[in-house]
Amino acid sequence: MNLRLSTLCFVFAASVAGAQLEALKTLTTDQDQKIRRPIETLVFGTEPENFQTLENELLAIFQSPETTLEGKQYTCRLLRHCASEACVPVLKNELLNADLSAFVRMVFQGLEDDAADKALLNALPEASPELQAGIISTLSARGTPEAIAEIAPFLESENADLQFTAITALGNIGGKKAVKALAQAEVAPQFSKVWKKAQLSAVEGVKPSFFGLFSANTDKKVYAEMLTDKDPAIRSAALGAMVKADPANAADAIFQILEREDSELRKTAFSLLPQLPTESLTAVESEDPEIELLVLNELAVRREASGEAFAAEKMQRENDEVRKAAVYALGQIGGAAAFQLIPAATSDQTAFDALCAANAEGLDAAILDALKSAKDEKVKVQYINCLSDRQAEDALPEFAEWASKDWSRTCAAAISGMANLIQVDTFSTYADLLLKTDNKKKIQALEKSIAQAAQRMPDPDACAATLIAAYDKADGEVLYAVIRSLGSIGGENARGLLEQAMTSKDPLARDAAIRGLCNWPNPDVADQLLELAKNVDDDKYQLLALRGYIRLAGTSNTEAETLPMCKNAAELASRPEEIRMILSTVKRYKSEDVIQFIAPYIDNPEVVDEAGQAMIEQTWHWKFKKMAIPHLEHYVELTDNERMKAYAQQSIETAKN
Repeated sequence: MNLRLSTLCFVFAASVAGAQLEALKTLTTDQDQKIRRPIETLVFGTEPENFQTLENELLAIFQSPETTLEGKQYTCRLLRHCASEACVPVLKNELLNADLSAFVRMVFQGLEDDAADKALLNALPEASPELQAGIISTLSARGTPEAIAEIAPFLESENADLQFTAITALGNIGGKKAVKALAQAEVAPQFSKVWKKAQLSAVEGVKPSFFGLFSANTDKKVYAEMLTDKDPAIRSAALGAMVKADPANAADAIFQILEREDSELRKTAFSLLPQLPTESLTAVESEDPEIELLVLNELAVRREASGEAFAAEKMQRENDEVRKAAVYALGQIGGAAAFQLIPAATSDQTAFDALCAANAEGLDAAILDALKSAKDEKVKVQYINCLSDRQAEDALPEFAEWASKDWSRTCAAAISGMANLIQVDTFSTYADLLLKTDNKKKIQALEKSIAQAAQRMPDPDACAATLIAAYDKADGEVLYAVIRSLGSIGGENARGLLEQAMTSKDPLARDAAIRGLCNWPNPDVADQLLELAKNVDDDKYQLLALRGYIRLAGTSNTEAETLPMCKNAAELASRPEEIRMILSTVKRYKSEDVIQFIAPYIDNPEVVDEAGQAMIEQTWHWKFKKMAIPHLEHYVELTDNERMKAYAQQSIETAKN
C-alpha cells in the first residue's frame, strides 16, 4: 500500500470516527443504544497512544454551543476513559453548573493531576450548598490533604447534609490536620457516631511517630476517649484503629483490655493479637493462663526466633495447658531452646510432636546421641520414631545397625523408621539386611518398610536393581520376600523377574510372584491381573488377582479408566467383600453411567447399604442428583438400616429442591 493510499485510509477512518462523535451533539434522553453503542465502541476501543486526539475531539464537542445537555453529560462519561490534565481548563467552568457539575466531577475524580484539586477548591466557596456537598465528596474520594482547611468550616454547618459530608470526608482524607479539625468540631448530636468513626478513620492516616498513646494533647486522646465510649461498636473500632496506626504502642492497651470483663471488647482484643509485633507479645507480664495461651499460640504461628525465650520460660509453668502450648510453640520456633524437648519427648506426647517438628541446627545429632546413650527400650523406640518423623537421613547407618540386631521392639522400630530415611542411592540397605536374616518377623517388617519407602522413590528401576542383585544370593523365605517386594517397587525390570518367577517349579516362588503383582503400584499390570483372575487354576490366586485388579482401578484418576475396570471386576466378583471394594472405588465419580452401574446392587441384600451410600453420593453433583432419586426411593423401600434410610430420605429431599 503506497503512502498516498495509507494517508487516504487514515483520513477516511478519522472522518468516520468524527461523524460518529458528531452524533453526541444532538443526543437526547429518548435516544436508545443504537446511537450510543457505536460511539462507546469507538471510544473504549481507542488505544492509549490515541487518547490525546480523542480527548481533544470530545472537548470540542463539549464546548460546542450546538451540543445538547444530554450530549455534554454523556461526553463527560466518555472523557473518563481518556481524560488528562488538559481537560481541566475546559471543564472547570461547569463545576458551578447544577446540570453538569456532577458529570465534570466524575471526570476530575479519576485524574491524578493537582490541577483538578485546585479547580475543585476554587469552586467550593462559590457553589450552592447542594454542589458544595458534591465537591467535598469528590475531594474526599481523591484524598486531597490540601482540602482539609477548606472543608473544616463545614463541620459545624447548619446544613445537615453538608455537615455529614464534611465529617465523612475528613475521616476519609485522614492525617494530623484532619484529626485536629474533627476533634475541635462541635457536631450535631445525630452525627455523634459518624463523627467518632471519622476521627478513628482520620487517626489511621497519621504516622505512628505522631502518637504517644493516652498523652495529654487533645488530638492524641482520640483513642483513649473512644475506648470509654458507651457504644461497644465505637470501642471496638477505636481499638482496631489504634492497633492499625501503631501496633507496638497499642500492645499495653490490648493486654489491659484482655484482663477486663468487657466481653465484647475482649473479643476484639483477642482478634487483634496477630497484629502486634513479636517484641510486644513477648513483653507481656500477665500470668493469666488464657492470655499466655493466646500469646504462645500466636508465637507458634509466627515461628520467629525472638519468641524462643518466652516459650522456653513458659515451659516451666505449672498450668498444664500453658506448658503444652509452650512446648508446641518451642517446637515450631526451633532454636537452641528446642534441645530442652529431647528428654521430655520420651514421656510427653506434646513434647514428642514438638521435637519432631522443631528446626534447629544440630538437633538431629543431639537426638541420635540421646538414642545411643538410652538404656530403656521404650525410650530408644521413641527417639527412633522421632528421627524417622524428622526424616533425619544422617541417622540411617544407626538405624541399619539397630535393624541388623536380634528381633526386638527397637529392631522393629528401626526397620519401620528406615522407610522415611532411605533414598534411591541407599536402597541397597534393604537388600543387605534381607540377606543377613532368616527371622520371619524381621523379613515381614522389611517387606512392609520396602513397600512404604517405594511409594516416594522417583526411580523404581534403580531401587528394584538392588533387590534383583540380591535375588541370586537369596533362598527360602528371603528369596520369596525379595520377589514380593519387587512387586511393591514396580518398574520394567521388576516385572520381568516376577514373570520369570511365575514359571518357576517352586510353588512358593510362584505364590510370591502372584502376590508381588497384586501389590503393583500402578495399573501397568492390570491386564495381567485380570487374566489371572479369570484363568488361573487356584481359587486363592483368582481371588488375590481380582482384589489386586480392583485396587489398581482405584489408582486411576479418570472415570474413563476406572469404570471399565470396575465393570470387568464386577463380572468376576461373587463375594460381597469384593463387590463392596468395587462400589467404594466407582462412587468417586458422578455420572449417569455410574448411576446405572450402581443401581442393580441395591437389590443385592448383602451390599444394599453400600450401594445405597454410593447412590446417595451421586446426589452430590447438581447435574445427576435427580437421576439418582428413583434409585434412592427404591433403596429406602429395601433397607433395614434406619440411619441409612433417614440419610437417603434427606438426600432425596435435598435433590428435589
